[in-house]
Amino acid sequence: MPWLIKDPDVPLSEHLFFVHVPRCGGTSLTQHFEVQEKSMQGRSWWGKLGMAYFFHRYKVLEASNFPVRSRENLIALAFFLTSLSLYFFTDIIPDETVLLELLVTSLILFILPAFIFTAPVIGRTECVRRTFLFGVHYPLGRFMESIEWCTGSNIHGYMMHLTAQKLLALQYVTPHQMEHINSMAIVRNPYSRMISVYLYNRYGSMESFSHFVKAWYKIMRYYRERKEMDEWYTPCHCIPQFEFTHFDGKQIVQSVVKQEELKFLKRKGDSHRAIVQDSTVADLPNAVRSALLGMPHTNARKLSKQWWDYYDQETLDITYELYKSDFDIFGYSPCLDKRPDLQSPHTSLHSNPEKLVLEKAKEKEKPLEFMRRDSFENNGERISRLETFESVRKIYAASRNGSTTTASATSSTVQRGFSMRTMAVIRTLGKTKDTKES
Repeated sequence: MPWLIKDPDVPLSEHLFFVHVPRCGGTSLTQHFEVQEKSMQGRSWWGKLGMAYFFHRYKVLEASNFPVRSRENLIALAFFLTSLSLYFFTDIIPDETVLLELLVTSLILFILPAFIFTAPVIGRTECVRRTFLFGVHYPLGRFMESIEWCTGSNIHGYMMHLTAQKLLALQYVTPHQMEHINSMAIVRNPYSRMISVYLYNRYGSMESFSHFVKAWYKIMRYYRERKEMDEWYTPCHCIPQFEFTHFDGKQIVQSVVKQEELKFLKRKGDSHRAIVQDSTVADLPNAVRSALLGMPHTNARKLSKQWWDYYDQETLDITYELYKSDFDIFGYSPCLDKRPDLQSPHTSLHSNPEKLVLEKAKEKEKPLEFMRRDSFENNGERISRLETFESVRKIYAASRNGSTTTASATSSTVQRGFSMRTMAVIRTLGKTKDTKES
């Protein structure tokens, strides 16, 4: 969720904040607005090294789930060959024990960046993810975080993929800022998004989509059971899209754009085509529309077949179950029109009594506001959401201090993704000042 436009010399009304929903497009926006370069400014050499390596790894993992060909592995190979050369052709390495230690070190240098600290393993293996988050925050001195630009990584997760409510809760963005700036998010069809999530997080091409979806369902257990959205428990790629844009049933991100509409926003003259598809596109604030004009799609994964051909009835039903609210809020059909051989999950649901009971239970939850192109506008005037923004921080603070005592308050807190268990973990790891810049 990086800042795209943030300048102390211009009014807040011209600032632009991007709520980056994972696997929905937008990486190119951060490149276009030079977020990496901006996040380097005013940092120590250690902080610059951390951010440079973060963006390097981000780019490497865009291209490959398990990057064997990388700078890190080239260094490991050089270390390996140098160790052998020094042992056989010089007297610098005295015995085989030292040689073995050097060779093992080179092997570790190869395995860690190529196979362990990768998107699939960090995202799907809890102990590795927690080791990574703890390591970059404490032993490495938070050298990969830029709170000023809301990018990088720390104990709370990948900062550019934090939900809007969590950014407010952690005070990375203040209620006053959210009240006056332009904020935007890009969403996409949950079915196609799941394919993108699969390609980015699969254990190689041999893992089938069916196996991945079933494993993903288990990984999301903390979210399914208690709406847990802390990265310590739930990877950011698991979180439904509406959790990034809504809080307490209300849309708190000013503007929501569908990825499918971006092709109509490449040039100023094309915007009328998007309006034909959905007239509400005309309601996008000028700052948002200007940022999207000509945005390239640089983080796309190549498909071996059309994305809808990956689905069977079981994977379609599971995906719909996990992300039903995204279909409802963002106006996507649960029917897969390209696959007439598959039943709509609505129809399939009635054949499973257990899931039908769960579905009816969810319907009793507080209704969520349907997406709006400008949720801060009403009859030509900007409305205030300041009270909602401030309530996020108050709920989080109460949970962190352990002062949320009533059952209703605790339930409300859990529904918002700030479970008491999460707060206990943060307190155990140590209360740090979240606004400290590396």
